[in-house]
Amino acid sequence: MNGDELSEYARQLETIVQSSTDAILVKDTEGRYQFCNESAAAFLDSEPDDLVGETDADLFGEETARKLREQERRVLDTETTATFEKTLPTADGERVFETTCSPYYDASDDLAGTVSVCRDVTESKVRERTLENQRDELATLDRINEVAQEIIRALIGEPTREEIEQAVCDRLVETELYRSAWVGDPDPASSRMTDFVGAGLKDRIRTLVELVNVSEKSEDPASRAYHDSVPQVIENVSDDETIPDPIGEQLLELGYRSGIVVPIRYGDTTYGLLGVGTERKSAFSQREVDAFDVLGVVIGFAIGAVKHRRLALSDTVVELTFGLTDPDSFYVAVSERLDCTLKLEGMAAGPEGSLLFYDTVSGADPDAVFEFVEDWDGVENARLVSDHGGEALFEFTMSASSLVVTLSEYGAKTTDAISEGGEATVVAELPSDADVRSVVERARAKFPDIELVAKRETDRDLRTAREFRRDLGNQLTDAQRTALRAAYFAGYYEWPRDSTAEDVAEALGVSSPTFHQHIRKAQQELLAAFFDRNDDRP
Repeated sequence: MNGDELSEYARQLETIVQSSTDAILVKDTEGRYQFCNESAAAFLDSEPDDLVGETDADLFGEETARKLREQERRVLDTETTATFEKTLPTADGERVFETTCSPYYDASDDLAGTVSVCRDVTESKVRERTLENQRDELATLDRINEVAQEIIRALIGEPTREEIEQAVCDRLVETELYRSAWVGDPDPASSRMTDFVGAGLKDRIRTLVELVNVSEKSEDPASRAYHDSVPQVIENVSDDETIPDPIGEQLLELGYRSGIVVPIRYGDTTYGLLGVGTERKSAFSQREVDAFDVLGVVIGFAIGAVKHRRLALSDTVVELTFGLTDPDSFYVAVSERLDCTLKLEGMAAGPEGSLLFYDTVSGADPDAVFEFVEDWDGVENARLVSDHGGEALFEFTMSASSLVVTLSEYGAKTTDAISEGGEATVVAELPSDADVRSVVERARAKFPDIELVAKRETDRDLRTAREFRRDLGNQLTDAQRTALRAAYFAGYYEWPRDSTAEDVAEALGVSSPTFHQHIRKAQQELLAAFFDRNDDRP
């Protein structure tokens, strides 16, 4: 190759090197920069000539320089090419570079240093991490969903509340995503977690859980989760100011970096808390938080189902009689203002989470009741169902909390509720083995003015299916029973109907109005037997 050809080759090589978007560096055997292209200088916000003679220690500091030098030394010692990845500070912040480092030789073929080509792979690494995080998040959501499904399946086996709570903790820790999990219900008297179950709990963690303050005035994440019914995430234990210092310090010593506290709730009742901890920082994405929120509702539903099943299967019950004079109670207030009596006949679920209360009102003009309701925020609507002069049946659509509902959500069944002259009396039943003190304290936490007037154990009058049919049959006249049977077998209750009312009436040889009268009375007796006013309280 003659001189002109060599010059042209050098010019082309320089053009290629300078136009490359990859950083190209040449260092001598001591690690001093001998050359860098425009891209390398741009990353360092400098001019190429200004970098000549500099070292990595001058540009990046001793620690980073030491690691870079170790990799370059292996290339020089083995005289082989190596590719490695390194995060370096640049003018635009930290960037990730994939570097291919090769030995280079001088004109005498002696080892003179290294040539490195550094490609900025920051964006691709971010995409990789994002995809990896998404895969991890989906796997986490799948595991949380599996826990929820297991809880629902477990209900078939009629577990106890403790078995449900223990199963939740065990399954969460078995996923290996979390170091520990616990479920507990704060003691209303002490606002402490005195009774809880868990998995992965060492003695020190158990002690820390017992120190959690769930009083309404506390800023602890557990307190906010319990009283606000919203999951609370601890993104980083080391800088979360809501965690008391002694507890935070011990959590860090034990390797915990983040956590979540979830209210276990269903309807208006919070049954307790689920706490989960992990050694990962910021481990809980919003979708994961939402999944835990749903899990808390599933656990709450399961606990409520267990409470009501225990009452349904109990032959012996504890009967509690409560007195309430709280003027903030709708029933207390209306009975005092209008000097009337209200008797709860039944309840049903209303739209958008509201409840329908059916009450007989005696001694008050219906118009006065409507006027009172207009000024009461907790009653969304009132409807006069029937008026028999001196006694009227009202339907109240309630959005505010009620002692009857609160007792129901803690497993008690109201059998009688009467408000008269500014005083309300509520009688409810609990299974004989229920924790009466706990139910009373939780009811009192919502209604501080209630008083437990009486408590007694009584046997429940249970009827078999045969006895139920016999008693119902005794309530029907022959004409009502005949009309009901004919309508049923003629397909009057099918949809669309196989027979009209006129068809059945003609077959029975009676007029259509007579048939309607018999069938309505029979249906009323049937529904009254099913929704027994003394046995079907919420």
